[in-house]
Amino acid sequence: MRLPTLQALVLIEELGSIRAAAQSMALTQPALTAAIQQLEAELKAPLLVRSKKGVTFTHFGQAFLRHAKLMVGQSRRAQDEMAQLRGHWEGTIKLAVSPAIGLGLLPQALRQFTLQHPEVKVHCRDGLYPSIAPVIRDGTLDFALTPVHRMDLESDLVAEPLYSSQVVIVSGVSHPLSRAVRLAQLQDCAWVLSSPSRGPGAVIEEAFQTHGLGMPRVTMLCESFLALPAVVAASDQWVTTMPRILFENSPFKDQLCIVPIEDTLPSPLICTVRRHDLPLTPAAMQLVGWIQHFALKRL
Repeated sequence: MRLPTLQALVLIEELGSIRAAAQSMALTQPALTAAIQQLEAELKAPLLVRSKKGVTFTHFGQAFLRHAKLMVGQSRRAQDEMAQLRGHWEGTIKLAVSPAIGLGLLPQALRQFTLQHPEVKVHCRDGLYPSIAPVIRDGTLDFALTPVHRMDLESDLVAEPLYSSQVVIVSGVSHPLSRAVRLAQLQDCAWVLSSPSRGPGAVIEEAFQTHGLGMPRVTMLCESFLALPAVVAASDQWVTTMPRILFENSPFKDQLCIVPIEDTLPSPLICTVRRHDLPLTPAAMQLVGWIQHFALKRL
């Protein structure tokens, strides 16, 4: 079982074809096909189905792909760690961030980190727990910076708290209840959530429950934080919650307003989430250290 073949399987899933994966690895397509066939013979199971429409993974292939991703990710981390321990600060850090931290702490932390270690590549993507749990679990990501209910955290993950994020209720400026001061006044509103129930974008459900109210009337699920402010600004009917920093930085801020609710709202806990059995590389630990540094300055 050769590591380059495992890397090729991961690339085939990402790029959608054997040809694209071969080109990415500077191999010929026949050479890569032969390597995959050798792996299939070793595993005594077909991994891919090839057709005129492209290539798909069999159920054997889907099961093995999870192991391949973990082995490829762990190999990358091991090589990076050995280089960094030798004093060669290189390699890659892969992480996911929530909008609140992406607009807040992350730019400051990245500025300091890249000044210190310019040869380390940082691959950053959007993501919230629990949707990013599978790519943390399979080793695709080193860690995530995301709100999380620690009681809901899966047993193979660990969450290290950073700070609490301030959430506000937002509506369009012409919404008839834009000046409401009690949650009870908003019971019959059309709510837009930015995550499914129990996710960080559904904290209004927790708020209603805490104050003895029925569940909010959810009419839309908008999991794009880029689109959320625009969607709410486009109507005088919808109400949503979002991190205050997202509201403050929205290009639609002039068309939106914070509803001045006096009832207490939940403050999601932003955490560093990673696999408990996969230690971070020295570079990743330093980036997390800078994030923690700026998080402490908020307190």
